Amino acid sequence: MKKHWSLLIMVSVVFLAGCMADKSVEENAIVQIVGYDVGEEERIRGTVSIPQYGKSEDKQAASELYLTVDADSTKDVEVEIQKQSSKPISIGKLAVTLYSKELAEKGLDDIVDVLSRDPRLSRNMFLGVVDGSAKNLIESGYTQDETTSKHLQGLIENNTLHNFPSTSLHDFLYAYYAQGMDPFLPLLKERESFVELSGLAFFKKGLLVAEVPDSKIFTFKMLKENFIKGMQDLPFEGGTLMLENIGSNVDYSLTGPLDDPKFTIKVKLKAEVNEMAGVDRKATPKLAREMEEKFVEYFNKEADELISLFKEKKVDPLGLGNFTKTRKGNFDLTQWQDNYSELDVDVQFDVKIIEYGIFS
Repeated sequence: MKKHWSLLIMVSVVFLAGCMADKSVEENAIVQIVGYDVGEEERIRGTVSIPQYGKSEDKQAASELYLTVDADSTKDVEVEIQKQSSKPISIGKLAVTLYSKELAEKGLDDIVDVLSRDPRLSRNMFLGVVDGSAKNLIESGYTQDETTSKHLQGLIENNTLHNFPSTSLHDFLYAYYAQGMDPFLPLLKERESFVELSGLAFFKKGLLVAEVPDSKIFTFKMLKENFIKGMQDLPFEGGTLMLENIGSNVDYSLTGPLDDPKFTIKVKLKAEVNEMAGVDRKATPKLAREMEEKFVEYFNKEADELISLFKEKKVDPLGLGNFTKTRKGNFDLTQWQDNYSELDVDVQFDVKIIEYGIFS
């Protein structure tokens, strides 16, 4: 009896497999990157890049097709794009979505609502803000070795392993919808022959309200999360020191009543100084202690400037309000927002140079 059932299952699988739709990449217009700008008459201009695959077995994209439309919403962009495509549009493999800074400064709330509801989109997709035109950046063709989406996906992903904090769709939506927390995205800028991550863009819900250059992102990431890797340079005695993060840990503590809270943020950083250029002194452990003090002074100052900016713009990318909410049962978001600009935050860095690469 078992043999009969086994045979029946095998036959069923064969027939079911034969009935399944078998669509190759050549038969679909697979959108892997989309960019949005402000279009004519305040409409949204959407630009997509669609890899054009050859018929060889390696399935490598030989070129890219760029399509641009103006529409009333991001959902309509997909509809309008379909009218220009001879193949069915597929966004299930969308890896990167970009927004021009001009559009982000007008607000992305409607767009975020679509992002959060579309089940086809991966929560691991990367988002970014373009300092300039998203259309121009996508169509630049600055790389011949890989598609635009693959290049930008690798650019963002690689940098999150170093100085930049994680900025996937999941991270953005979590901060967007959480109480007492605001999202941020990487800022991309097109240069003559390449694209670089030039900083971070900070949002009040869906509205871009502040940005910081890449020189401050190492400090921000230490305030935001535990991590390893990443580098920071520092002027020192007429030369330059290059510090590499071996491991940093951040700890928040909260004291005082809800109407007058005090935050203490302690960051412990273990590091290696792997370059000392233009410093005309013999490398010794005594010099290492002096460098530790200099880095503590530098990071404390950078952190205070960042927190002052956040309070001025009334954005909370560190999630201090969310941290308070988990520890105070009578947390009131309106009261927190009213008092946020006067929040007492004490940042304390502890830097230990434990690997003396420059001393060997």
